[in-house]
Amino acid sequence: MSFPPDFLLRAPEESVRRICVNLLEEAHAASERLDDPHDAEALHDFRVAIRRLRSTVRAWRDELKGSVKKRHRTALKGLQNATGAGRDAEVAIEWLGTQRGGLNPTHRRGLEWMVDRLQTRHREAMAHACEGVKEAFHAIEADLLDAVETMHTVVHLSKPTASSTYAMALAEKVREHTEELVRHLMQIASIEDRDEAHEARIMGKRLRYLVEPVRAFTPEAGKVVKRCKLLQDVLGDLNDCHVLREDLGVAMEQAAVQHARRLHEIVGGDDAERLRQEIRKSHRPGLLEVTRRVQQRTKDLHVRLEKEWLADGAHDLLEETGRLAAHLQRLAAPDVEIERKYLLKSMPELPEGSYAVEIDQGWLPGKRLRERLRRRTGPNGTEFFRTVKLGQGVQRTELEEETNEDVFDALWALTDGCRVRKRRHVVPDGTLTWEIDEFLDRELFLAEVELDDPDAQVTPPEWLAPHIQRDVTGSKKYVNLNLAR
Repeated sequence: MSFPPDFLLRAPEESVRRICVNLLEEAHAASERLDDPHDAEALHDFRVAIRRLRSTVRAWRDELKGSVKKRHRTALKGLQNATGAGRDAEVAIEWLGTQRGGLNPTHRRGLEWMVDRLQTRHREAMAHACEGVKEAFHAIEADLLDAVETMHTVVHLSKPTASSTYAMALAEKVREHTEELVRHLMQIASIEDRDEAHEARIMGKRLRYLVEPVRAFTPEAGKVVKRCKLLQDVLGDLNDCHVLREDLGVAMEQAAVQHARRLHEIVGGDDAERLRQEIRKSHRPGLLEVTRRVQQRTKDLHVRLEKEWLADGAHDLLEETGRLAAHLQRLAAPDVEIERKYLLKSMPELPEGSYAVEIDQGWLPGKRLRERLRRRTGPNGTEFFRTVKLGQGVQRTELEEETNEDVFDALWALTDGCRVRKRRHVVPDGTLTWEIDEFLDRELFLAEVELDDPDAQVTPPEWLAPHIQRDVTGSKKYVNLNLAR
């Protein structure tokens, strides 16, 4: 997806509409390939675009109110249902193919009968899916595109309203979707809680589709998408097992009826040898063995779900989505810095997952306005910044922009006599990120943590708490500019 650089800072309604237009373009491109019998991925790409579009329309219903009508949502649902037909059969055929090698001839006979049955269903479903889908999509495409690509804004001059941004609205929805997902996960108490597992799978998809459009704007979004995919893998496989197990039950009934009819016909012909041969051709042993394997796989997947997601996995997801939401909120209010600062008695032993950057800072001359130059060298290479900060205490105004090495070198000489040099250790801690400054030009250690709310209560982590001497937030003595002097 390609969006303008300030995509996150535009009005929620505008950014959501841009996402919808983009997804409609993807669906259109895929629909033009549906007639190509050699394009095996066309239907899949079309199905994915429709699924994402439908999820986007659902998540942002209020922002699209009055534009996306009930008829649009009904049509999208119909397209998703039509193109999704046969998917269960396709997945089951693929898994059953992996089981052939471990079966004896008697069991393999039942498996092959099941595969033939599923292949017939899959061919019929695919033929039905491709037939008329392109026309059905084109029937609503122009109308839906016209509905979402035009936005009308009403401004009441006598009643000014607070403006919002897509980043701020997205942060709230990320939290809401995550809470709903975790709620369903925590209600999966046993292997039989299929409904809750299904709801968790759906919410995982919705969270993923919600976050995917902003992956290019923040690395935290990519991490959330990756974790959602991992959850989808487990819950998707678990759902496929439930579906196949039910299908096997129906298949065994049908196979038994067909076998009984053939036996009845043979008995009527009084051919004992043929009767013995037909008895040995029963599909029942193979279907029972396949059912046993599906049940075992279901148990294994549930154990994996408990181990990876119903314990620490859900906690990790909460932390990652929390960091994403906090980052989006900071982007929505980039000129405000909210932080607490602590003086440390000594350098703590840092937990795994931390990394360090080398920082050189200097301040240009001035009376009321002091501009800071910063050179930062770390995992992303060397970066250069110009910054102005105003105010003091927990909440301050901060204006920062990236610059280049030539500008930095030209101005750096002017900072002579007002510099600091330090090694900053960055330590993720749940939804927060701690920064431990180890000064290299003096014996001093400071810890800082950025917050979303100036009234937020901070509990230092166990690895840091014993090293804290006192809270120095707002203390002029420990402002970097004063340290540089």
